Amino acid sequence: MSPPKFAIDDRLKHDSLLLLEHQHCQLRLNKNATIPWAIIIPETDVVEYHELSQEMQFTITHLAAHISQIFKSEHGAEKINFAAIGNVVSQLHVHVVGRHANDPLWPDVVWGQALPEASYSTSDIEHLKARLKQALDTS
Repeated sequence: MSPPKFAIDDRLKHDSLLLLEHQHCQLRLNKNATIPWAIIIPETDVVEYHELSQEMQFTITHLAAHISQIFKSEHGAEKINFAAIGNVVSQLHVHVVGRHANDPLWPDVVWGQALPEASYSTSDIEHLKARLKQALDTS
C-alpha cells in the first residue's frame, strides 16, 4: 500500500494560489492582493518548525528570502513579516508578508483581519511565478 498523498488544509488551499513547488515545499500566494502575502507549506506531517530537518528549514528560509526580495522590489514592501503561528490551522505553514506604512492594516497584524478585496490578474500571477523560477534557478 502506498503512503497517503500529501494534502493541504482546506483553509489554506481556499485562501491561496499555488505559485510553485520547490524541494518538497509549496509556495502559495494569498488570493487577496491588498497586501503581498505568501505562504510556504512544507510537504510533511511535522507540525512545529523546530522539528523540521535543517535542510527543510533552509529550504523554507531560501524561499522566504526570494519572495521577500520580490515583495520589496516590486510591491514596495518596507518590512517583511515572517511567521509560523499555526493556532487556527495546525498544519505547518510559514507566512511571508510584505508590509508598508500605507497598507490598510499598518501597523497592526494581518492575522485574522478583514482586508479590502483585491485580486491579482492572471498576468500578475504569471509574472510572479516567472520571477520566482528565475531567482531559484540562479541561486
